[in-house]
Amino acid sequence: MDNEFKQEMMSYYDERAGEYDKIYIGEGPAIPEPDVYKNDVKKISNMASTFGKGHLIDIGCGTGFWLPYCERNCSRITLIDQSVKMFSECEKRIDGLGLKHKCHFVQGDFFEITLRNSSFDSAVVGFFISHLSLELEEAFFVKLKKILKPNARLMVIDSAWSRKRKQYRKKEGLQKRVLNDGRMFTVYKRYFDKSDIDEMFKKYLFKFESSYIGDVFLAVIGQNHQ
Repeated sequence: MDNEFKQEMMSYYDERAGEYDKIYIGEGPAIPEPDVYKNDVKKISNMASTFGKGHLIDIGCGTGFWLPYCERNCSRITLIDQSVKMFSECEKRIDGLGLKHKCHFVQGDFFEITLRNSSFDSAVVGFFISHLSLELEEAFFVKLKKILKPNARLMVIDSAWSRKRKQYRKKEGLQKRVLNDGRMFTVYKRYFDKSDIDEMFKKYLFKFESSYIGDVFLAVIGQNHQ
């Protein structure tokens, strides 16, 4: 992904921040069936409520939508996002939940942030990998495995490739995103099916534990093996 598209994607997430969570209730989605979004969110929320331990890192935390489900299982939480406005929404959520005392914010590019090796007991990666090329995906997992402790748990939440999705999107490539006010942005996006996720976990040496593949969202949990 070149710098021009990277900057446009960052601008998109900044400008989308205030309306981003509406997607979880099926407002303004690519697939005009709100119930499929609500159903997938319910299933993944149930998975998230059983996830997390010790010091959790949330990479691409966005608005912190999934945090209320897994925070009770964690003693400390480090949240990383490059979008300033997404971070602002996340901070509002954390203040509302009364979790500021155990949350640490790091605003910036995950690839450029310095993080100590073997620091984290668990990690959530939400809607981040699907914006990475295969080359960046590999670089991401190399760094992720360095900062995770042995046997740390990983939960990936991302966009699913399904029959419904196929009617409205391409599986990979540059795609248009339109805000509620009509402004349009171009982003790079990939969608994953179960075989993609299985291959990813096998390639980067994460032991599979459980997964949910919905019509619009997916979640998979695994354990770090060195």
